[in-house]
Amino acid sequence: MLLINWWLTIIVSVKHSVRGRIRLKVRGRESLAAAEQSLEGAAGVVKVRPNPRCACLVVNYEAREITGGEIVSLARDAAAACRPPAPLQKAGEKDVRSCRTCDGPAGTEHPLRKPARRFLGLSAVGVWALVRSKVLALGVAQSILSPLGIITIAAAIPMITGAWRQRSQGKLNLEGFLGGSIILATVMGQAMTALEILWIDSAANLLKAWIGERSRRAISQILEVTSHNTFILVKGLEVEVPVEEVQMGDTVVLHTGEKIAVDGSVIKGEALVDESPINGRAEFIPRSKGDRVFAGTLVREGVIYVKAEKVGDDTYLARVMAMVEDSLANKAPIQGVADQLAHKLIKLGGLATLGTLLLTRSFWRSFTVLLVMACPCATVLAASTAISAAISAAARRNILIKGGRYLEEVGKMDTACFDKTGTITTTHPVVERMTVLPGATREEMLYLAASAELHNSHPLGRAVIAEAERQGLQPGRHAVCEYFLGQGVRAELEGSQILVGSRGLMKRFQVSLHKAGQAITGMERRGLTTLLVAQNGELLGCLGLANPARAEAPWMLEQLSNSGLEHRVMITGDSESSALALCRQMDFDECFYSVMPEEKAEIAQGLRDQGRKVMMVGDGINDALALAQADVGVAMGAGGTEVAIEAADIALVNDDLGGVVYVHGLSQATMRVVQQNFWLATGSNLAGMVAGALGVLSPVAAGLIHIVHTLGILANSSRLLAYDLPRHTRRLPQGAEQGRGRAG
Repeated sequence: MLLINWWLTIIVSVKHSVRGRIRLKVRGRESLAAAEQSLEGAAGVVKVRPNPRCACLVVNYEAREITGGEIVSLARDAAAACRPPAPLQKAGEKDVRSCRTCDGPAGTEHPLRKPARRFLGLSAVGVWALVRSKVLALGVAQSILSPLGIITIAAAIPMITGAWRQRSQGKLNLEGFLGGSIILATVMGQAMTALEILWIDSAANLLKAWIGERSRRAISQILEVTSHNTFILVKGLEVEVPVEEVQMGDTVVLHTGEKIAVDGSVIKGEALVDESPINGRAEFIPRSKGDRVFAGTLVREGVIYVKAEKVGDDTYLARVMAMVEDSLANKAPIQGVADQLAHKLIKLGGLATLGTLLLTRSFWRSFTVLLVMACPCATVLAASTAISAAISAAARRNILIKGGRYLEEVGKMDTACFDKTGTITTTHPVVERMTVLPGATREEMLYLAASAELHNSHPLGRAVIAEAERQGLQPGRHAVCEYFLGQGVRAELEGSQILVGSRGLMKRFQVSLHKAGQAITGMERRGLTTLLVAQNGELLGCLGLANPARAEAPWMLEQLSNSGLEHRVMITGDSESSALALCRQMDFDECFYSVMPEEKAEIAQGLRDQGRKVMMVGDGINDALALAQADVGVAMGAGGTEVAIEAADIALVNDDLGGVVYVHGLSQATMRVVQQNFWLATGSNLAGMVAGALGVLSPVAAGLIHIVHTLGILANSSRLLAYDLPRHTRRLPQGAEQGRGRAG
């Protein structure tokens, strides 16, 4: 018994749990399918969503009716019935046992298959009825006992049973009302009309599922960067194993060209790592002992041994994927308004039906009114289809929006706070200043520095080479080159020893910095990164490098102002001089400099306390608190740091500030489409109700109304899939004013 209990805790475990929602890790396809089937029919369970790709099961439930512990027990019981343990199985033997209840695609069925089967089945029945009546002129019986009536009743049963399971909410469920109306129409001999409404409902559900799956697929393409197999070190030998079999504590060996499949720390070796899949940065980052690496990145050169600290569903990319999977379920406030409006229309429909019957004493007129108001699916879809289409459009442009709520809110912001380094400025440094000591020339110093850095892939080295080439200097080829991680480079060129690097490198080779002390201090005060250049033990001078402002930054700020964002603030930990200089250049309204991470969050909260709606844009660990504190947090580079992406509500996978303008404009465009959809849905329902009460509309025509206005709403929402930025000329704003500052 103890062995079985232990085995079940391995097969089914809790990954995350909050009141009303639990995420289970279920190992094995059969166990996942069995757990899903068991929980779908359980009392109190609202929704079960499997994710076979990461072997997880997300369960939404009513906490008043069932507890998380009971859900775990049900899942483990299903796993035990499906796949009991085999402790006596010998090594190398294969477990050939199977379970009938687990066979089949239940756990791995594509999310579009079920709604597609329903839509195609109803379409086939409809085509058969039309061909029989219009082409063959044979007529179609529409009574409840006719073939068409029986098929229609059977198709409506899932709606009724679904509404019955949701009865604990104490509200009349939309599906239940719709199913009841369809059954009533069939009983009254209007099975064809009932079939029309069923067909529209299935078409709407299919399109909604398609848009949602399109969003998930676009997001998956962004994050599909992990490998299937990797190598681990076992008793001194490298053994290839599937990624899902890697355990915490294993030593993963990664060679040139291989993808990293775990989060962990380098314990041996050195390598250049391409981290662009998670932070959008083009340059390769050197990683050596003590550095952290993340799943999804790529070893471009070298060999490293990584101790696995997070594997499988716990890695950074897996957690991002899990958050995005839940994004469509994170309803925007406007979607709540749609649901409320639909419930009000149901009540209005009931009163209108009863009123029509009392005033006209015509059962057919009242029945027509009932059919018009019985299907407020267009009203429900007014917001959800627009939100889903917008999230999908953003995902295709490498922008991850964690939920409809954030999509709606970002367009309402009136204040934007920006970090400086890596956000307003680029991640690619350039040489801004050069100081040359007596006895040397600028050309000579730059030539020697570029020659020493010729084969260095570090961003600072590439910046030096780029500056030399810009000035027409062709770097020479060195005979010997030696790199010192975190300090610089030593090279032998034309019989001379060249040093390029930090104070630490100069100290290592006993180079005096006395002559350049004032110049070095001045550059550091300006916030520049200083590279010292020495030849044969004598200092030649120093180079000051910095990350320049992004070319699109002025355009981005101008566009936000034009679209209603009134207040623009820079919040940075940089020094006063560099912060205020950039603030004046970018025409910010306010600047806070030399602030610590907790002070950034306090500033964001202070702006909110003034009644402002605050959006924070940043990319680093020091921005995480402010990202979480703001009304909407936007992370640059989708994981410039793990903490930033966890705290943010919207992530820009690419390092492009145009994404900020895009999501702001997309939000406003989405809300306009939603309002248009509301008017179209509600207006057509009310017009149909009046026409039905006056006897102008027949029951069959009432079903056609649903076809017209639902297709209209879906077509209107689909326009957001092609949303793009307005065509404005990108230019720098003129006449930048003095920025205001405050020391933190």
